[in-house]
Amino acid sequence: MGGRPAGARLERMKRSAAYRAGAFHNTSRGTSSMPSGQRDVLRRFRDSSETRKPARPIPVVSASHEPRPDGLHITWFGHASCLVELDGARILLDPVWSDRCSPSQHVGPKRLHAVPVPLTGLGRVDAVVISHDHYDHLDMDTIRQLCQLTSAVFVVPLGVGAHLETWGVSAHRIVECDWEDGHDVAGVRITAVEAQHFSGRGLRRDGTLWASWVLSGAGGRVFFSGDTGYFDGYPRIGAEHGPFDALLMAVGAYDPAWHDIHLDPEEAVEAAVAMGGGLVLPIHWCTFVLAPHPWAEPVERLLAAADTAGVEVTVPKVGQRIDPAEPPAADPWWAQLDA
Repeated sequence: MGGRPAGARLERMKRSAAYRAGAFHNTSRGTSSMPSGQRDVLRRFRDSSETRKPARPIPVVSASHEPRPDGLHITWFGHASCLVELDGARILLDPVWSDRCSPSQHVGPKRLHAVPVPLTGLGRVDAVVISHDHYDHLDMDTIRQLCQLTSAVFVVPLGVGAHLETWGVSAHRIVECDWEDGHDVAGVRITAVEAQHFSGRGLRRDGTLWASWVLSGAGGRVFFSGDTGYFDGYPRIGAEHGPFDALLMAVGAYDPAWHDIHLDPEEAVEAAVAMGGGLVLPIHWCTFVLAPHPWAEPVERLLAAADTAGVEVTVPKVGQRIDPAEPPAADPWWAQLDA
């Protein structure tokens, strides 16, 4: 379950503009992280039981991950887990290598495809960046392994360091950021920016901060949404931190019941446009069943919205490394899995 912030960590959290009355809050008034219409959600899950998973195995690219010395390269490992290689720095985002995103490896959402590469084969990692502490973004077993296998620094939102320390990560390897705080790793600036979501690994909610992230270096700029709903801060993020060469945008696990805190595909395109555009790479879909929509609907809706808005999209296979400057040719690989 993780740890609970206390002492100097808690005192720093209290100084955040997003913290009040013992918890973190979104800036948009009236934002709700509690699902509405629970019965309707359950009905949608029941009615979509035959479409939430593909009929055929999801293809996985198990390629070599030898470090690239320069440029910008991105590998999507499924769900929100990505490796960004920028100017030789290797930054791992929201890594989840476990079979389930759950407090138990016996129950809870189970991955739909194999992990493309074991953590032991991933090679050097300079930084591990976490968007927030939900189980599908912060995985205890993965963190413990990365702590042993790498010398990476862990860059996380305020309060999340308490979980990491509980799991054995040394305090000197943890950097906690408020929105607009940043940290330099191997020549790359990693900056936390505002997101609209919530946090919590148990019954208590919002005891740690959530964030999207910007990675910037001489070789390019990347926006990583993590988990977020749509809010009016995207033009400011684009103006202050863009232009972006790639935007890793959450497009899945949406439902009317939690609209405030999860982007739908059309909103992902709208956010990308508001930030000034760039190549959109969809994340937060394909790996775990977390919502009642058909499993591949997020990318189909994303592509339709992007075509209307004139936004460029690339949909790599799981484990496929891409260069945003030369994205691969369109390959609707997901469409073949339900035929």
